[in-house]
Amino acid sequence: MNVDKLTENIVDQIKEAQIKLGYAKETVRLYYPAESLCTLMGVEPMDTKRLLDYLKETAVLSEIPLGELQFTAHKGRIEVRIPPEGAEYVHQKVPDPEFLTELIGFFGSHPHCHLADIHKIFAEFSEDYVCEKMPKGTDFDYVLYFPDGSVDAYYYCVKEEMGHTIYHRFTKEDYQALV
Repeated sequence: MNVDKLTENIVDQIKEAQIKLGYAKETVRLYYPAESLCTLMGVEPMDTKRLLDYLKETAVLSEIPLGELQFTAHKGRIEVRIPPEGAEYVHQKVPDPEFLTELIGFFGSHPHCHLADIHKIFAEFSEDYVCEKMPKGTDFDYVLYFPDGSVDAYYYCVKEEMGHTIYHRFTKEDYQALV
């Protein structure tokens, strides 16, 4: 099991929420589709019940002190519950990623932005980024990402709808499963 990749993803999700909403010393709940969690941890696909048992047995230990994680199953998804000391650790010890902070700030102050505006933010951090039209039938219009992952390893799927623009962030593996 790849504990580091799971821990990194948990920390990234908490940090994104803290940038968007602010910090509160409270329990954080993250929900992962079972298939996505298996891919993230590098284990063979398994049903939700087996995955839950597996997580509880291995007790996900990490170098990063997030506290005692708790796992429960909800309709094909696994809830990962991170105690308040985990949220506090991320707030105090994990720096805000510059790119993500800029992107979230922009979306927060420009809900009616256009793709060209988003291009400017990506280009500000590296000219080496990709923007592709999403395949028909997906819930998004475009995907933008940095191929080498050096600026940011996530894939940002963008949707322009009724005058508003939103993004959703995926791991490379989850993006590939999406399309």
